[in-house]
Amino acid sequence: MKQELSKIAIWVFILIGIPAGLYFGKTFLAPLCIGVVLSMMLIPIMDWLISKKIPKGWAIAGSTLLLLMFFAFLGGLITIQVKMITKDWPQIEKQSLQLLEDAQKFIEDKAGLAPDEQLAQAKNMLSKMGSGGTAALGTIGGTLANFILIIVYVVLLLSQRDRFKEFILLNFPKHDHIRVRKALKEIRKTSGGYFYGMLKAMIILAILYGTGFMIGGVKYAFLLALIAAVFSFIPYVGNAIGGGLAALLALVSGGPSSVLIVIIVMTAAQMIDNYITQPYVVGKEVDRNPFMTITSVVGFGVLWGVAGAIIAIPITGIIRVTFQYLPGTKSLAFLMGNEKPVMEVKAVQEQVDERSSA
Repeated sequence: MKQELSKIAIWVFILIGIPAGLYFGKTFLAPLCIGVVLSMMLIPIMDWLISKKIPKGWAIAGSTLLLLMFFAFLGGLITIQVKMITKDWPQIEKQSLQLLEDAQKFIEDKAGLAPDEQLAQAKNMLSKMGSGGTAALGTIGGTLANFILIIVYVVLLLSQRDRFKEFILLNFPKHDHIRVRKALKEIRKTSGGYFYGMLKAMIILAILYGTGFMIGGVKYAFLLALIAAVFSFIPYVGNAIGGGLAALLALVSGGPSSVLIVIIVMTAAQMIDNYITQPYVVGKEVDRNPFMTITSVVGFGVLWGVAGAIIAIPITGIIRVTFQYLPGTKSLAFLMGNEKPVMEVKAVQEQVDERSSA
């Protein structure tokens, strides 16, 4: 009886206690987890620099600088494209007003609401949002502070990498050290490999989007391609968000024909991404089970927002590898993994044997 109660308590802790801790510890845990994943991604670069006889401190600085340069490059591209939009802003504003008038007429015909009533309801909705501007500024300030904190975590984790590895090894007997080292290597490969694969996939998508948009004559083709590709880092929902923003910008800058071209190009590019890029470029770095992948993205998205959705797959990949090497959790690793069940493999083998005997 006591054993059954203890099992129930463990499952209650797993299903309720851990999610609650992750939610209430979001301010501390989310930046830390992002820092851990990014530091694992930078370890191969750091090791390569050290192999070239560069001191450890300079290797850490070089790896971190490379990460900062990537973010600066991405921000610079977006800034350049936004400046191009500002030059055409009067035309975009005119097009937006025309679309707004058309939308108001459509609502008036279908719902019977006059444009003044529509405007009054819109103002009412905005007033209910309260101090939206202050909240937005707070969000921007918080995002900047978290970004700085993440970079600090990355530097500290890289500099204390050997200490953390030794700490983990000290918790296991010496005869298990080879197995533990193998697990740590696989964890590093899982998290870093996933992000490198996704980065390659993002670049390929940006090229496909940009080429298609330019051939179709869509204005701001590069900016639209960049927006849509960057959001692809968020599994499943990212493509919809990025595609929606790209279609909206295409609508106010070029009209319905541009939106149609954007939709056609993105649909074709997504088919290439789903059947070629993801399987062969991203690969099976985290050996992800589709059900566990979706639930982890949704779960971490609910707990930690966009940041949680982005790092959900590498985190669950790390957890799966950890479960794989711990003696009492291999069943959970199998549940999270993508390998075929033994019964299914046996059934397929029996069918093959029957056909060959026939």
